Amino acid sequence: MTRPLLKAEIKAQRSRDYLIAQRTAFIEKHGEDLGAFYFLIMLVQTHGRKALKRGDTAALRSLAHDLHALYLKHTA
Repeated sequence: MTRPLLKAEIKAQRSRDYLIAQRTAFIEKHGEDLGAFYFLIMLVQTHGRKALKRGDTAALRSLAHDLHALYLKHTA
């Protein structure tokens, strides 16, 4: 027997489904590489916006550090 999902579990499942649909839409529209890149940019923008709204400077610094490392990896 399986139990019904909790509200938090339903919300997490819908969020996953939404992100998978967004990724698929970006890839269908722009191709595999560019679509995946645009999806990544959307995630970074969302994460950054939420961290800024919370006033979480540590998360913003971490995000900037990770983006810089990604830039160096692909341009060096």
